[in-house]
Amino acid sequence: MGDFTVNFEALEQCRTELSGQAGPMAAAADGLPAGVSAGSFGDLDGAAGLADAVNAFSEAVGVEIDKAGERLTQVGVAVEAVIDSVRGTDQHNVRCLTPA
Repeated sequence: MGDFTVNFEALEQCRTELSGQAGPMAAAADGLPAGVSAGSFGDLDGAAGLADAVNAFSEAVGVEIDKAGERLTQVGVAVEAVIDSVRGTDQHNVRCLTPA
């Protein structure tokens, strides 16, 4: 493993990007329509069914967007753990190789 190198700058940038996307991803669901009524579609014969479908779709999309935001946060935490672990291992190895 002598040729093993880690680009900490790239890992930090990845973690920063992930952290920066989690909030906007979660906020993306805020603009979804909720509580759409049949009256929103005027006098269409299927207005009630259409309103129900829009509400169900919006709810399902909101759930998926929330999951995506959570995953982004989890991946960011995992990348940070990798960074910390590799840095800790490097520091330990330096201490072991440094004469007393």
